[in-house]
Amino acid sequence: MIEWLLTHPLSTRVPNFWPAVILALGFPLVELALTEAIAVCERRGVRFARTLHNLRGLVVPSLAVLLLVSLVLGLPAQGGVVRVAETVFWIAALYAIVGAFNDAFFGRAAADSWQDRVPTLLRDLIRIALVAAGGLVIYSKVWGQEVGGALTALGVGSVVIGLALQEPLGNLVSGLMLLFERPLKDGDWVRAGDVTGRVIEINWRSVHIETATRELHIVPNVSLYKSEFSNLSRPTLVRTEVVEIGFGYDDPPNRVKEVLQEMLESTPGVLATPAPVVRAIGYGDYSVTYRLIFSVATQEELWAIRDGIVCRVWYVARREGLTIPYPIQMEYGPGESPGRPEPSPAEALKSHARFAPALAHPSGRRPAVRDYARGETIHATKGRFQGFALILSGKATLQTTGDHDRPVTIGSIGPGECFGDQLTAGGGLDDVGIVAAEDLRILVFDPVAIGDLLDHSPSLAAEIGDALESRRRAAQAARRGK
Repeated sequence: MIEWLLTHPLSTRVPNFWPAVILALGFPLVELALTEAIAVCERRGVRFARTLHNLRGLVVPSLAVLLLVSLVLGLPAQGGVVRVAETVFWIAALYAIVGAFNDAFFGRAAADSWQDRVPTLLRDLIRIALVAAGGLVIYSKVWGQEVGGALTALGVGSVVIGLALQEPLGNLVSGLMLLFERPLKDGDWVRAGDVTGRVIEINWRSVHIETATRELHIVPNVSLYKSEFSNLSRPTLVRTEVVEIGFGYDDPPNRVKEVLQEMLESTPGVLATPAPVVRAIGYGDYSVTYRLIFSVATQEELWAIRDGIVCRVWYVARREGLTIPYPIQMEYGPGESPGRPEPSPAEALKSHARFAPALAHPSGRRPAVRDYARGETIHATKGRFQGFALILSGKATLQTTGDHDRPVTIGSIGPGECFGDQLTAGGGLDDVGIVAAEDLRILVFDPVAIGDLLDHSPSLAAEIGDALESRRRAAQAARRGK
């Protein structure tokens, strides 16, 4: 027995021994090599990583099956098993080749290039069409059949399939129509019915829209194609918004429009071109209605800027003495107000007794309480604040201009500190601007009353003078880049 084994090696006793050995060793080695190549491509951002995925997952396994049934098992070439394996292999190879061309032309397309503008849906449809056409050729060559007969059978089957898949096919056709008309693309902001959001994907069945609240809405292509929708990113990215608000009948309309116009022009993010406008549009039951029209650079910025404007309207109305009526009907006596009573200057100065003598000044001009919203500019650099202000609550930042006229923060001030004091030191323009760092309440004095107060209080005048000099030095150091 041993002698027979030695004279008859395994390679002669087992049919197709060497093909089986090569296949058993070669297949895992090729798969391992492709896996390593895919990892390298993905790590370096090489465009052909997807092609390698197709080779590893489709082409190599189908080739291994074809070699197994034809060479190792020795099944007849004209048999059904070999033909099926050969058909699967060639279709997989064709799919990988088409995918390689797709990666070569569109894998790392530059922004705004013609490759980037070709929709993914169109590329997928072209790939499917090429694979289908190649499949007919493979069917003819491998199975030795006429393509015409297959097309006839396919046509009859298509009628049945079309009746069974009316809705999916309707979505596909609608997607193609949207593709050809190109009313939207990935990244566009759209409004479809009650949904407003950014398009993140357009496929053969639906359009995926991500809303501002991070919800994903899937709108079927047929619904989008048959109904109206708005593309908020065309013809330009600039978006114009309208906010309506009412003010009391006792507030002069021209004064209201002037205050709101100034507020719009000073709000960060509101574009100067096209210029914001304020219009009085009608008389309501309890207020005069005004329309604020402003523009922002992109849809993404709209909600934050609108929020800032709506909040600032309250602060502006409060410090300018304008009334935003309550939307109800009530009767008030003389001097009564539906809102919370404003603190009197005397109450506001309980914690700042040093400034109390200014209340009894012979000029008779009483201090005024003013409120500012966080982020509002109280006065700009190289500007003048009309009056002398004492901070009652909140904080403000001190700013000056640096290189290229960029604002530079040089400090902050809080309750009990003053600004606007340049009016008591020569009346020149101030090198330091004031911006509310948080909701800010100030008490604005008559400069004459403060001037007399400082004349009779050298210590307070010295304290204010030191603060003024410290701010000016900080501004000069910032401009020198120190």
